[in-house]
Amino acid sequence: MTIIGCGSIGKTLARFLESMDEVELVHVFDTKKESVEALIKECPKVRYVSNLENAFEGSDLIVETASQAAVLEYVPKALEMGKNVLVMSVGAFVEDDFKEKCRILAKQKGCKVYIPSGAVCGIEGICAAAVSEIDEVIIMSYKPPEAFRDVKYLKKMGIDIDAIKRPKVIFAGHAKDAVKHFPKNVNVAATLSLAGIGLERTVVKIVIDPKATLNTHRIIAKGKFGEIECWTRNMPFPDNPRTSYLAALSLISAVKKIAGSFWVGV
Repeated sequence: MTIIGCGSIGKTLARFLESMDEVELVHVFDTKKESVEALIKECPKVRYVSNLENAFEGSDLIVETASQAAVLEYVPKALEMGKNVLVMSVGAFVEDDFKEKCRILAKQKGCKVYIPSGAVCGIEGICAAAVSEIDEVIIMSYKPPEAFRDVKYLKKMGIDIDAIKRPKVIFAGHAKDAVKHFPKNVNVAATLSLAGIGLERTVVKIVIDPKATLNTHRIIAKGKFGEIECWTRNMPFPDNPRTSYLAALSLISAVKKIAGSFWVGV
């Protein structure tokens, strides 16, 4: 297996893989080599790689936990080599041409692109409902100010996160724009859109709440199937408040399904 990215989620996955008999070796690539070197000391299976294409050759599954830019650069290369990929930075698929390119490559090479549920519950239900007809999907995300530190869109809009004293809606629109403006914060909106009615019909509202200690997502969907409403209140990673711990657990769950004999859920 190869992991692209050695941040909070990549490290959590690598540590878990130590206990999986199905995985013998874990190649890890990161632009900061020192991050991988620290991980190697606690994970005997982990090896640092500087050449990803060589690492791809010996891997059955490529896992991206780095960034949308990493998806754009490396996922097509992995698919061209006939490798299955598991993508965390789902916002990369906001561009229809890129998504279609990956779909065609996967079909031609006989491999798959996997997208885990991430930091929300309810994705399986949305996938099932989409088989029939969904009328509307809304996701509302509530996070503490620190989760939006150094977001360029907020600076452009003149929003000072430190000046916010009560819950404030900082974005309301469709998922396509939300993913572009908040690439590290709302991958869940991209996943929800792919599962349901698309990026341009999925409504996203993002709220900064100075009293929030959790990353919270509320999903509402209505259609012929009935209605889905679910809340997810996530513990953020201590060293990365933009990311919820559940996102890492979702990735691990997906890897277990891919490597195992049973698949529970859609």
